[in-house]
Amino acid sequence: MHNPFEHVGLTDLTCHVNFTAIAEAACQAGLDLIGYTTQAAFLLNLGLTDLLAAQDEPESEAYIRTAACQTLLAPQEMGELFKAIAFSRNIDPDWQGFAIGDLCHKL
Repeated sequence: MHNPFEHVGLTDLTCHVNFTAIAEAACQAGLDLIGYTTQAAFLLNLGLTDLLAAQDEPESEAYIRTAACQTLLAPQEMGELFKAIAFSRNIDPDWQGFAIGDLCHKL
């Protein structure tokens, strides 16, 4: 692939990432590790289920949206395979996305 911005949303850009190496390099560069967790934990911490519950839409659309969220959250799907990591410098590290399920100790 020459341009990752071609066909946005239609092209799979998935790759394996060495998060330990990224965290080490970022910390050596003076950044603070805010958190590291699974995609499922990150999205749940940000209130994805509350957002779904607050939707006022026809049942057929709610079903489609719920199924898509299950793909994002399910451990056997994207929930455990995909991760979220964040760094900062001189800002408050109290970020809701990492409130529960932080895995920094595994890096």
